[in-house]
Amino acid sequence: MVDLETVLSDLKAKEGIIPNPFDDVTYGNFWFEKHHQENVDSIHQPAFQQIEYQLNLLIKDKFRQTKTILLTGDAGCGKSHLLGRLKDKLNSSAYFVYIQPIEDYRYFWRHTLQYTVTSLMQIPEGEKQSQLQLWLKSLPVLNSSDWVERLLGEKRAFIRHLKNSYPVGIVEAKKFFTALYQLTTDNYDLACEWLAGEDLDEEDLQILGLNKSIDNEKLARGILSNFGRITDASKPIIICFDQIERAFSNVFNANTIFHNERLVNFLVLISITQENWQTYKRTMVQSDLARINKNIFLDDITIEEAEKLWINRLKPLHLQCHPQPNSAIYPLEKKILADNALGERINLRNALNLGGKFFSEYIDKINKIPLPPPNKKRPDFLNKWEQVFAENQQETQKLSIILDYSDEEFLEMFRYVLECLGVENINFQFLSGKNLSKGFTFTCPKTGMKKGFIINNTRSGNSFTAFMKQCEEVINKNRCQQLILIRNVDTPKTGKGAEIYQTLFQPVSKKCIHHKLNLEDLHYLFTYKKLYKYSISGDLNVNFKPILRQELLSDMLRYKILNNCSILKSLGLVKHSPEINIFEKKLINLLQHKNATSFPEIHDNIKEDIDFCDCFIPPYFFRNIILSLYKNKSIINIVNPKDTYTQWNISLLN
Repeated sequence: MVDLETVLSDLKAKEGIIPNPFDDVTYGNFWFEKHHQENVDSIHQPAFQQIEYQLNLLIKDKFRQTKTILLTGDAGCGKSHLLGRLKDKLNSSAYFVYIQPIEDYRYFWRHTLQYTVTSLMQIPEGEKQSQLQLWLKSLPVLNSSDWVERLLGEKRAFIRHLKNSYPVGIVEAKKFFTALYQLTTDNYDLACEWLAGEDLDEEDLQILGLNKSIDNEKLARGILSNFGRITDASKPIIICFDQIERAFSNVFNANTIFHNERLVNFLVLISITQENWQTYKRTMVQSDLARINKNIFLDDITIEEAEKLWINRLKPLHLQCHPQPNSAIYPLEKKILADNALGERINLRNALNLGGKFFSEYIDKINKIPLPPPNKKRPDFLNKWEQVFAENQQETQKLSIILDYSDEEFLEMFRYVLECLGVENINFQFLSGKNLSKGFTFTCPKTGMKKGFIINNTRSGNSFTAFMKQCEEVINKNRCQQLILIRNVDTPKTGKGAEIYQTLFQPVSKKCIHHKLNLEDLHYLFTYKKLYKYSISGDLNVNFKPILRQELLSDMLRYKILNNCSILKSLGLVKHSPEINIFEKKLINLLQHKNATSFPEIHDNIKEDIDFCDCFIPPYFFRNIILSLYKNKSIINIVNPKDTYTQWNISLLN
């Protein structure tokens, strides 16, 4: 006989922890985040059917006029989950795009185009080719025939054929059709980069047979419209705008343009909480409201549906029991749902949170599973931060991922972090022209110094030169006391841009500073951005309780989460916490009571120490301290220093 308690005890012995089956209750980008397969088809089925009906109307419409659906509901009602389910069920009928919009209206269309192409590059389940490749193959003018096979090998004939097939309405037709041709060659990835608006260098443009990148909002909007105009004879494109709270006006302005400028064959889904919608819609003009074809409210789910969610979450554990428990939701009880429901219905996330809360209590009561030592309890928020931070470490292991994000996105991430630290006087009226959206100034709270903060990762030599000329102008006109450049891409070695760069940034100077982001900086930025976005949309949960934006900001400061972020320390905004000398003494003291010990073990011991359990000590900070004690001070020994630091064995030197 193997009961549930035995199964959990075995998990504890093998893995060191008992994973709570209700932990993952937040949903995001359906292309990149794995979702629990809840398989409760009745949940939001009326909403699903209404959206499917609108999609069918669009497909049958002779003119393929774009339609817009507004998806509202309480926080945690399952809006993002429904978007993922739509993608899973309807991907054979439409191409799916997920967009978390950017706040900066000056870069909105380029951001939307970038995320559209990124989504189209994803491979649907059961397919071997990306949505973009399937889309290209499905175009009626390129249906399978011998002459088309020959056409694909001849660039001029390919472009001429498409131009003849679509003689009007295509923006920058020659450039666009050239990029489509390159999608059929070995230059597929490079062509995708151009379509996504990457600022390519001159050599890459020459390979593609193009003379410029998509470098302005008007062109980005035009290229996006091209996808719709060419797709009007095949499947529509469903664009899902999710978590729009900080970009509300941008999204609805863009939606109005979709309709007014006849960007055809798009089904636009806009997801927002009902509370925020009621607040924001008072500020909307009537023309924007009129462009919403259907408003769908997601209601709470029934108690029976919530019970089915519990069954699906607990089933993998129950399958390991012999015999299986009498109740499909053991160790939980349906009465928990009834007691916390409003009538016969309950919020979807609340139902999952209740399951997680009571399952945790069950774990704590099992006598066979040893409880942790009675040290000071580590705050729940720190555990949540470490969990998401660790996920980002797994997902982001190469610095090259920087090229997957625009300068404007990184600028937005930095702005969120600066606001969290209480930085004031953030001013975006700093640069001009095409670089308008690539920088801001702020006042350093510690020194009162006015700093200029700019990001530039362009690969184009011409764009880099123009950017450096702006930097030179900023310095000459004393627009800031210190200019900080964030750039990870190699700088050109020759040309006017390189000359200005060397004059401004090459000498060691406090006036102009060039920083490169490291992987740990990215982990900090990505983790905070994710938690911040979830907090403003009401989707952030800590220990099965919702956390809103103000509480997130408060916890970030209370536990000094950002104090060990190297880029923020370099900017003079934070200082190490705990102080390095205090940390070193504690580490040495711990090693005095052990022989050789592993990096993870000593790291866990430090985190659980009463002096450090209220702060975030990232693994890389711990690694750097150990390296310093090993290399510079010869106090400790690393038995296997050439191995990955997480595999180190550490001891105190005799």
